[in-house]
Amino acid sequence: MRINNKLSAIMTILTIASFAGGQQAMSQPTDPTTPTSSGPQWQKPFPLGFSLEYTLVSDFVWRGMNLSEYPGEGREKPNHQLCATMELDTTDILGEGTYFGTLGGSVWFQWYAAQQRLTPWADTNLQEVDFGVSWTYEIDTINTSVELGWLAYHFPPYRRSGSPESDVSSTCEVYAKVSFDDSLIFGRSLFNPYIAYYHDMDLVKAGWFELGVSHDFELSQLGMDDMPVLKDITITPSVVLGISHRFYDKGDVGSANSVATRLGNLEYGLDITYDLSGALGMPQKYGTLSIGGFINFSQAFHNTSPDINDVLYGGMTLGYSW
Repeated sequence: MRINNKLSAIMTILTIASFAGGQQAMSQPTDPTTPTSSGPQWQKPFPLGFSLEYTLVSDFVWRGMNLSEYPGEGREKPNHQLCATMELDTTDILGEGTYFGTLGGSVWFQWYAAQQRLTPWADTNLQEVDFGVSWTYEIDTINTSVELGWLAYHFPPYRRSGSPESDVSSTCEVYAKVSFDDSLIFGRSLFNPYIAYYHDMDLVKAGWFELGVSHDFELSQLGMDDMPVLKDITITPSVVLGISHRFYDKGDVGSANSVATRLGNLEYGLDITYDLSGALGMPQKYGTLSIGGFINFSQAFHNTSPDINDVLYGGMTLGYSW
């Protein structure tokens, strides 16, 4: 892998993210109309939550596979990703005291600048479009969240005329995820562990396990609550273990040589988020705005294909939620 080129691209992106966030925060005064814990809290006019997040990343890495790499690639070509989500708390419909979880929906886009090097028959840079629906239920007595969902993956280049594999143009998965807030044990959240299982129903008919931990370090809680810029920064290290249940054995599913379950990859992450809405004193009724940078390293346990290798990648995000 071209680690030096990747580091150069990643550091440039992170520098832009940090500079942009710092400049905007220092140029804006605090808005005295921002709600405080002692003042009245603003209520949404209708019971829907909405978020939009844009990500610029050096590589599109998914479950240990680098899906934006081609032979002879020099300087990293950008991957642009956009995700829009909506959610509805059933309490807002059924009334106070009646809770049946939260319903969610999402759509996600991946646009790769060098897509035609991967799929030369297609005149599009849109690599992937995903749709998802979910149901999440919070079990407050044990600080546990249970999420069930369905994901549909669409690959536009394989729908184009001339595609050598039109049968791989789409697939879908069902999944289950359990997250635990360990403040019930330690008095405050430390590892925020989760476990998830995804099962492909169409293309590979195989499964993928994830076990992850992370911790948010809010600098305002570490004695920096009076320091400009720093007080609005959160640093989050994370580690996620991926386990393949025949997921990497696309052509050998169910064969005598197929390994049923094995370690897939271990991904180390470091995310730095800057709360722009807090720094700008943006009133709660206008939502929240954040900017951040991240750097990840995916360690592959099995190099079963050219797409699966150790890879260092990173980028920046800009998010809005309401």
